[in-house]
Amino acid sequence: MTVVPAGGLEPNGEELRRFARRPLRGRRLQLIVDGAEPVDVPPVVGEALAEVVSILGRGRPVRVMAENVELSTGEAAAILGVTRPTVVKLMNDGVLPYTRPNSSRRVALHDVLAYKERRSRARREALDELTADAIDMGVYDEAIRRGRQPSDDQLGA
Repeated sequence: MTVVPAGGLEPNGEELRRFARRPLRGRRLQLIVDGAEPVDVPPVVGEALAEVVSILGRGRPVRVMAENVELSTGEAAAILGVTRPTVVKLMNDGVLPYTRPNSSRRVALHDVLAYKERRSRARREALDELTADAIDMGVYDEAIRRGRQPSDDQLGA
C-alpha cells in the first residue's frame, strides 16, 4: 500500500509537519472514527504510525509493505539506491538470495533490508576505523584546527 506517491504529494505540508512534531512514540493512542467510541491503538501499530508520520513530516514518500513480499530486481535496486545490474550482480555473487518463479528473478524484501543493514554497518565500521587512524596520526586534530582543510604534507604531497 502506498501512503504517499513517489512524487511526495503533500495536501497540507505544514499541517503534516506540525503533526509530525508531536511525540507519538511510547504514548497511548486512540482512534476515533466519525465520533464513534475511541478504540485503543495497539503499541506496535502506534510505533509504526510514529515512524510513518516522522518520515512524512520530512517530506519523504512512504510505502508500507509486508516484509515477506518478493521484489523485482528493479524494486530492490530502488530500495538499495543502486542500479538494477548491481542487484543482479549481488544475486549472481550469492550476496542476495533470490528465486526464479518464471524467467525473472525475485528477492524477498527482508533479504534486501538485511543486506542494506549489513552494508550500512560495514560502512560505519570502515569510517570509524579511518577516523581512529586519522586521530592516531594527528591528522584529525590538525584538520579541525585548520578548518577541516588538511595540509599538503598530511596529504602526502
